[in-house]
Amino acid sequence: MEAQHRFGRPETNCRLYSVLTIFLITFCLGYSETVTSKGFDWMTPEPDQTLDECHDEFTIACANASAVFAESYDHCELNANETIVNLEVDVELERLQIELGSSEVCGNLQLCDTLVDDLEYFKCINEKGTRNLDILTEITYNSTSAYTRLHEDYDEVHRTFLLCSLNAQTKYMEDIRQAHRELTQCRSEIDELSV
Repeated sequence: MEAQHRFGRPETNCRLYSVLTIFLITFCLGYSETVTSKGFDWMTPEPDQTLDECHDEFTIACANASAVFAESYDHCELNANETIVNLEVDVELERLQIELGSSEVCGNLQLCDTLVDDLEYFKCINEKGTRNLDILTEITYNSTSAYTRLHEDYDEVHRTFLLCSLNAQTKYMEDIRQAHRELTQCRSEIDELSV
């Protein structure tokens, strides 16, 4: 009896090891797509991402690129508007000077219009006319100068805005291209692993 117990244990252990070996082989074969003559063809490991996740990341990258572009464009517009507001202060001063000059010219002519005597009227127009001519010459000079400077300033603001918005558009397009490259790479990796 002792002999049977002594020999029975190794046999039981052997069976246990055989069962474990068969289980492991079966377990490993479960991951194999096919058994080839060269050995096991192990199942390709699952990719880190799925196609849906690739497209989700692409969508998020596109949304981020759009948000950055919108913020950059708003920044360009804000800078342009602030620059124009600063220009308007100078414009108001120029307008005020011109309006004061034109009021003086009109006031001089109205003063002469109050005179009844013809001799006094013509004398007033002659005297005030010379002064009015000086004022109108100054108004013409100031308005032409202001127009030229303002036109140049607006052109500069417009040029700066265009360059700023162009940079924002270029960055946006590069971000979208990068997102598309990453999507293509992600899809390629999944395709390679699933072959």
